[in-house]
Amino acid sequence: MRPANFIQTATFRVAILQALLFAVVVAALFGLVWKEIHTYVADQLRVAVEVETASLREAAQAGMLEPQIRQRLAVIPVGPDYYLLSDANGHRVVGNLIFKPQVPGWQRVPIHGAHGRHKGHANQVDLYVIPLSDGRWLTVGRDNRDIGELDENLTRYFFFSVGVAMLFALLSGGIAGHFFMKTVDRLTARAERIVTGEEPGPLQLDRGGVEFVRLAGRLDRILERVHTLMENMRQVSSDIAHDLRTPLTRLRQRLESASAPGKDIEFQRISIERSIADVDDVLATFSALLRISRIQARERQAGFAPLDLSELFASMAEVYGPVAEDTGHIVTAHVQTGLGFKGDRMLLTQMLSNLIENAIHHTPAGTRINLSLNALPEGVVGCIEDTGPGIPTDEHKRVFHRFVRLDSSRTSPGSGLGLSLVAAIAELHRIPVTLRDRDPGLSVTLRFA
Repeated sequence: MRPANFIQTATFRVAILQALLFAVVVAALFGLVWKEIHTYVADQLRVAVEVETASLREAAQAGMLEPQIRQRLAVIPVGPDYYLLSDANGHRVVGNLIFKPQVPGWQRVPIHGAHGRHKGHANQVDLYVIPLSDGRWLTVGRDNRDIGELDENLTRYFFFSVGVAMLFALLSGGIAGHFFMKTVDRLTARAERIVTGEEPGPLQLDRGGVEFVRLAGRLDRILERVHTLMENMRQVSSDIAHDLRTPLTRLRQRLESASAPGKDIEFQRISIERSIADVDDVLATFSALLRISRIQARERQAGFAPLDLSELFASMAEVYGPVAEDTGHIVTAHVQTGLGFKGDRMLLTQMLSNLIENAIHHTPAGTRINLSLNALPEGVVGCIEDTGPGIPTDEHKRVFHRFVRLDSSRTSPGSGLGLSLVAAIAELHRIPVTLRDRDPGLSVTLRFA
């Protein structure tokens, strides 16, 4: 992968974010440590000043204060330690400070109060002032050059450590990103080969981690779905060409016969009427295909609403009772009241209509068709059962495909899309559909979750 492309990856951005978060954490921890160290050093500075002051007070009691101060100034004339002995009026007797004490205790003055030249990073002096028994003032102080040097060193170490930490974070993120992208590239390359048919599925990863195994599993399901859709598209194209060829050929022959010289008006009228019926059949087939496509595209989920499922089943049995009587069939219903479901009422009506009409059209006269709806422990279950010849067990799955018609139903009108529409509506509503032989007859079970 080229560096420019790698910089645009999410992995690199995650590595940058990780490095920044690491730097923030390090800065926070460093700030806490720095505060503790700074406080400790400042406390130690004052302790040292207080100890020195106590020592000089003892020298004052022994009458050796001035010699002791002069001796110390001879060793360290310009700091970091500062001494001042003032008379009762605050005038300097001996020392290296320009300071006039007025009150006892701790005081802080700028470094320019120190007499002479100073070194290091000092900018202020902490002074401890005490009055002596003879009326004079003793002032002992120490500048903050040690704290300044400490702050500078800690700051330098901080930037160095943060820089190194960010460098290692970016390096580790880059290495992790490299292996991540390598695995993704290997996975996508194999997926592309499976799509083009160069390799068989499913995707398999010998290494890469649990997350890539899960990704491979999801891609397998997507590829399987794509493969199914592509196969369905090929099958539908073939079935459309096969099933529409006969009515279109028949239509052409009728029109040719009607347009032949010498044909009377009555013959032409009958040919035109039959041709219109053939065109209506073709248009009905395309309308059914469009309905299935819209349902599978989830365009109708916006129409979902709570509905009375018991009332729907009862009304379907009531509507199709007279229709079944005209063909010698008997429709009955055993519906438990008060059962509801959330879905599209129009589509569910279409699904039940197709199942009932399928049972009426493909069973002989005298067949009993029963609609039932009951609340069971596993959920609400609806059934459409008949006592007809049924469907062979090995054809139970195939009859839900488009344009599939069994040999026994070739002579009856239809396009073979009725059960395909049922399957599409059931899938949209997540209703499992199961076919079961009743010996004799067929049972269609609908589970409304």
